[in-house]
Amino acid sequence: METRDIAQLFVTAVGKIEFYWNFYTGALLALIGWLVSRNMVVAEELKLLVTVGYLAFALMNVLGLWGSYTVAEALRKDLLHSAHGNPEALTHARHVLAKRGFDGQKRLAVAIHGVLGCFVLFTVWSAH
Repeated sequence: METRDIAQLFVTAVGKIEFYWNFYTGALLALIGWLVSRNMVVAEELKLLVTVGYLAFALMNVLGLWGSYTVAEALRKDLLHSAHGNPEALTHARHVLAKRGFDGQKRLAVAIHGVLGCFVLFTVWSAH
């Protein structure tokens, strides 16, 4: 496989990461907006349904992010390896790719989902 093919796969993997974050942010804002704008009393059954739905959604999202970060990291390493034998390939990008990995971002994604999940669940269960 040529370097440009690996680079295209890398760009696709990073695009999936951006999609998962945008989807999560949009859904989170819609859920919080709906909860805050309600003028009615929220029944316990609805709170439970929203809790289960949100937890399932957040888990699927973080698993998708984890997988996408894993693939992007593997492709980043493949790009570096592919460019290593050819000094003219990726001359500027090689330095950036060598410094930034995705393993820390995977852990950060889990932490962000955990913190925001606590906020969402607090908002759901404190709603009147």
